[in-house]
Amino acid sequence: MQGATESEWDEYAATWDDDAAVQAYADGVVASLVSLGEAVGLDLDGARLCDFGCGTGLLTERLAGRCAQIDAIDTSPAMLDALGTKIDRNEWRHVRPLDQLPSTPQGYDVIVCSSVLAFVDDYAGQVTTLARHLAAGGVFVQWDWELDPDADDPYGLAPAEIRQTLEDAGLVEVAVGAGFEVTVDGEMMRPLMGSGRRPS
Repeated sequence: MQGATESEWDEYAATWDDDAAVQAYADGVVASLVSLGEAVGLDLDGARLCDFGCGTGLLTERLAGRCAQIDAIDTSPAMLDALGTKIDRNEWRHVRPLDQLPSTPQGYDVIVCSSVLAFVDDYAGQVTTLARHLAAGGVFVQWDWELDPDADDPYGLAPAEIRQTLEDAGLVEVAVGAGFEVTVDGEMMRPLMGSGRRPS
């Protein structure tokens, strides 16, 4: 899926949730988010959360029972349609599917980006924009594959790049490290997790 276009993401939507590795990744993201919350005093219960690059809403559905409000954002209409089906089925009145960030900062308590930011054209610019949508004291968290510069087709983000980008966006208490473990195609992988807080 590296370098996928918007139309290709649309094609993945119908079968995205059927992939066991994708489900395991989402479980790992949520577990690491909960652990982070316990470590930094972030209470997900009642939080206003933005799931940026939500896809079919695998994180949204795992967090919907805890958060007071979730804005689930994605540029793929088919992915948002899949999420819309879940919203209707579960009668989530507090989940709002959007194709872009609100035009004015919403003051989110948490913004999560799961395997998204390595795909955007302007990583640093996108993080700066997202940071402006955090409430004072709000927490930003991203998960992405670590860059292997020796790979035939290098892809992902380097830890130093993530740290610098979050700091340049004005976030504090920045931390970068392995978020969790997940098996993909028989190989144990450890996606990077980067986090930071908007100053109060």
